[in-house]
Amino acid sequence: MTASPGFRARPAASPTGTSDSRSVDAQDVGAVQVVGAARPEVIDDWAELFQALADTNRLRLLLAIHHTPGINVTDLARAVGMGANATSHALAALRLRGIVRSERAGRERRWSIASDQIHGLLHQVGATHSPLHPEH
Repeated sequence: MTASPGFRARPAASPTGTSDSRSVDAQDVGAVQVVGAARPEVIDDWAELFQALADTNRLRLLLAIHHTPGINVTDLARAVGMGANATSHALAALRLRGIVRSERAGRERRWSIASDQIHGLLHQVGATHSPLHPEH
């Protein structure tokens, strides 16, 4: 078993006298409980965020928006192979979670990544920018 980051699996004596690497130090378990108990809203927020990112279409939209900030719905739908209505619906779900934002440009909306955390996460998984996007 591989220990999770921040946890140290310690061998424990089993009834047969061999070590059992599946046990975790009680202090480590207590630390996890304290984190969850102290700020349960943080855990809820992250769970909601991961739920939003778990949808393949929404993730494709995020990658396309990341690559081309300011893209409109029509171009975005075409880029990811979705219909305009499905694209708008998925964007609304992402906007409600604060992941993307839109700005009006005449009769259309232009979409960009609103969350610095998501932007950084997209970079960590290898998302690219258009050559027209400013470096950062």
